[in-house]
Amino acid sequence: MRTRFLEAELKDTIFHRLDVRTKMLMLLCVAVLGMALEQWKALAVVYLAVLALAVVARLSADKWKALLILSFLTLWGMMWVQAIFYNAYPRTPLLYLLPPMVISPSTPLLGGLWEGIAFYYEGFTYGMAQSLRMIAPMTLGLVIFWTEDPVRILTGLNKLKLPYAVCFMVMTCLRFIPITFAEAKVTLDSQRLRKYKPFEAKGVILGYGIYKTTVRVLVPLLANCVRKAANMAKSADSRAFRASDQRTELHEVKIKAGDKMAVLLFVGVLIVILACKLLLYLSEADRFTSDLFVPIYWFTHRFL
Repeated sequence: MRTRFLEAELKDTIFHRLDVRTKMLMLLCVAVLGMALEQWKALAVVYLAVLALAVVARLSADKWKALLILSFLTLWGMMWVQAIFYNAYPRTPLLYLLPPMVISPSTPLLGGLWEGIAFYYEGFTYGMAQSLRMIAPMTLGLVIFWTEDPVRILTGLNKLKLPYAVCFMVMTCLRFIPITFAEAKVTLDSQRLRKYKPFEAKGVILGYGIYKTTVRVLVPLLANCVRKAANMAKSADSRAFRASDQRTELHEVKIKAGDKMAVLLFVGVLIVILACKLLLYLSEADRFTSDLFVPIYWFTHRFL
């Protein structure tokens, strides 16, 4: 189970045949889109497009399970926290956990809760947008790692003129992501053996269960990460890493027609969205406004 989870799945799919540089550019476009888009519906479309790439890559059931669990915990945790602690106005309560006026405003320490504790719609959508900004590039990064030979990733980054030491660090970070997931699974299994229920329905719904589980998993995870990083540094030193900058590549990477089409699609969508956002910004700042761009202003303000 652990070996299958860590190893890349080298198959003959459209996504596997793309050059690693193309995949990196796609990841960069998704990350920039996450920062540029504001509406949660647009961010959800980006996330669904990333999931479509995962479907094309034909990931195994184990990797889909890990991907969905991680996405759900991130999504639900941020939505829950933002929905409860949202303090801007206007705000629309969807559900009251503590009805208003139950506590008097004059009550010491607790008087600030006279408005009650509610689950606000605006906080819910804000938390969803924030979580989608995180899980979209994270999901694509995992899909790239799971579908690409680590040697090709290192070679592709080096072809992008990145220093070899930086390529090695990026490669190491990507390598640590599935290792961290595997360590988290081991930690959760050990806690289950001690009768702890990390995903009890009541705790997940109310939020405190996610917090307790996160704290209990993070401490051993960080300890293991520090230990593995120290071992890796010793291993790199023992093999005279960076002894020479001139290296011979075993696997040559080449840009093909499919790569050019993918680059045109992602970069084209990114440029169009950034241009729409720029036009709307110039209009709202009274720098430049034209009647020709009114439909673009409306579409960008409402959907982007």
